[in-house]
Amino acid sequence: MRENPGFSVLWAINFASSMVGWSMGIALSVHIYQLTGSALWTAVFAATPAMAGLVFGPVAGTVADRWNPLRVVQLTLALRVVVLMGLFVVAEAPAGLAFLVFLQAVIQQIYRPAEQVLIADFVSADNLPQANGLNSFASNATRLVAPALGGFIMVLTGFSGTALGVTVFMTCSAILSFTLGRWYRPKPPRDDNEVSDGVAPRGMKPVGTYLKLFRRNPRVWGLVLLQILDAVKEGPLTALFPVLMLGVVGATASEMGLASSAFAVSAVLAGPLMGTVIKRLGYHLPVVAGAAVAQSLIVVLVIWPSFEMALIVFFLSGLPFTVSWVGSQTWLLLTAPLAMRGRVIGTSGAIYSGVSLATMLGSGALADIVGVQWVIGVAAAVAVLGLIPVHSCCGPR
Repeated sequence: MRENPGFSVLWAINFASSMVGWSMGIALSVHIYQLTGSALWTAVFAATPAMAGLVFGPVAGTVADRWNPLRVVQLTLALRVVVLMGLFVVAEAPAGLAFLVFLQAVIQQIYRPAEQVLIADFVSADNLPQANGLNSFASNATRLVAPALGGFIMVLTGFSGTALGVTVFMTCSAILSFTLGRWYRPKPPRDDNEVSDGVAPRGMKPVGTYLKLFRRNPRVWGLVLLQILDAVKEGPLTALFPVLMLGVVGATASEMGLASSAFAVSAVLAGPLMGTVIKRLGYHLPVVAGAAVAQSLIVVLVIWPSFEMALIVFFLSGLPFTVSWVGSQTWLLLTAPLAMRGRVIGTSGAIYSGVSLATMLGSGALADIVGVQWVIGVAAAVAVLGLIPVHSCCGPR
């Protein structure tokens, strides 16, 4: 961060943006439930980001590749301010709030690939793991405090007061983004054959589309498969976590929140460690082994469900999962040709959102038939077994 002032400013913007997201998320979920008293409306709001990712992920990647990523970041931050201001207008209308939440999710989808490309322009390939690790640190650090802060402000000032606070915070981030041009120097595009180690696989022809890259580069296939496997596990776990904790374990709402926060406690440690881990071990082992540990711990939880086990599992899984996830995202970014980085990140995100959405919806129906533990446990076991082809595709060639 000392050597890259442009990245430091972008990191501060992402930190503020993450604070807004976590704080507004908890305030909005409480407000919607209080306003409607409907579990259906609450579920609709929870599924909105996945729907936006599924529909607009590929489009967002194309925007990042074809437009100046700095301008995309600045524009989307400004649009987020406008959308947050709109919350005051439709605060008592569930349909209007749902539309604005969907619009916010679409803007975030467009922001993410451009932000990833911009980070890669600000820092060297050697420093990219550290940069993405620091971004992960910001997200997990705010996850520890922002939900509680959002809930506290919601109780103290109501929904309108909370919306005002996050709008002011987001406005500061948008203004700060206009200083990034001082350090932005786009990197010249490299040949489409070039991969992260500078050597193209033998016989590989130039790629011009995501599907061609997907077919011709085994590493890309393996990394995307890893994301699909995580979505297979994460969809049921996200949808059924309250049922598992409250219905099976018998935990209280506060204990459920404590178990969820335990993940962020160890995940925070992954950010500062990413650079050292990647430099010493490379990408392959941390990505595959980290995913294996995190997925296996979920299997352990459903076999021996208890509050204490949930606390241990989520605490222990935060670090390996974050190392694996950040490592895989960085590796995928470095593997893709410069001219396709946005499309690769955006389309992969859309695939993840689509699988997550399908598994969220399917797990609810299956849980009523075979039980919550079976659904979550089998999904996590499938995610572990699927790492075998991931290991094969991502291994050295």
